[in-house]
Amino acid sequence: MEAQTIMRQAPGGTTAERILASGMACFAREGFAGATTRMIAAEAGVTLPVIAYHFGNKDGLHRACAQEIVEQHRRGLLPLTSAAREAASGPLAPEAAREWLEKILSALVAMITADTGQRLSTDFVLREMSEQGPGYALLFEELWQPGIGLVADLVAIARKREPGNEDDRAGALMLIASLSAFTREEPISRAFLGWDALDDDRRGKVAGIAHRLLAGLVAE
Repeated sequence: MEAQTIMRQAPGGTTAERILASGMACFAREGFAGATTRMIAAEAGVTLPVIAYHFGNKDGLHRACAQEIVEQHRRGLLPLTSAAREAASGPLAPEAAREWLEKILSALVAMITADTGQRLSTDFVLREMSEQGPGYALLFEELWQPGIGLVADLVAIARKREPGNEDDRAGALMLIASLSAFTREEPISRAFLGWDALDDDRRGKVAGIAHRLLAGLVAE
């Protein structure tokens, strides 16, 4: 059952939203295997039957969390990625491909280093990369595969090559993976850098470094 459908089942969506947020936090922190519906119910301030009413079971709640994350990314990035995908499907100059990559990278950095609510979604996604729960297939098919594929195609075009090259696909994967230093690993990164917080100035530095990594990747 999709998250949006679930939201419509509860008046105002408040109960379902609270369960969804608590579920996402528990899954991000404990993983699918470690999180329990009892734990999630306690954090959401509801009883176990309420979770069953809205989501069926733990599997259903996990898939609903994954669906909500997909919807968040669609709301935030769909106009940009759709335009970039359309541009990449036709004749596209290397310089234009690099400009699209810079726009996508800026949007990703902004999303990954955003507020606590968005960071919660990012932590859930990162946990799923290593511990595949019921929502993994949805995230892979709807989010990771098309998103990384688009970046890989643009990298190839920027490097004056035909899309599909394994080297370009691996490069795109490693470029995006490098941003994880400021997601779940942020406490380690901040401690290493001597940063007390990730403020706007430091977010700008992260974006600048990401763009320099991109420049090295697409350099001839």
